[in-house]
Amino acid sequence: MNLFELHNSLTITERKINGIPLIKTKIESQLNALKARTNVSANKIDFKTIKIIYGLGNTEASPILLRIYKEGSVVIDKHGGSLIITWTVKLDTLYAMAFSIAFISLIITSIVTQLIFSFIIGIAVFLAVVFIGVLFILASMNELVLSSVYKK
Repeated sequence: MNLFELHNSLTITERKINGIPLIKTKIESQLNALKARTNVSANKIDFKTIKIIYGLGNTEASPILLRIYKEGSVVIDKHGGSLIITWTVKLDTLYAMAFSIAFISLIITSIVTQLIFSFIIGIAVFLAVVFIGVLFILASMNELVLSSVYKK
């Protein structure tokens, strides 16, 4: 188990699914809509968020800077009558964001309370942000994959 990556695997056995080439195309187009650069091979899609530099007055960079699933891959395999889709997302950005928020909360609470309580609050905030971030990534990636799999 790697603490810096989040993995999930979906097994689909229903009949009303798209073909593998169409699933790859739909996943790739959804990732491109999220401003991610994709690299498609035989059964794997690697993605990485494009770093876009905007001018000082443009605020469109904010959603890209706050995106916590910046890099990962989606693997599509067919075994017998079932389709197995495994995705992986790197969590380094989530950990950096959680550490930053925890550090800010530690500084703010150290003004009001004792230092030991500030550390406890900082650790609790770090764990809460990581937990919420992991749940958000799970929901977002499962929605991305499942919306590409089923026929409409």
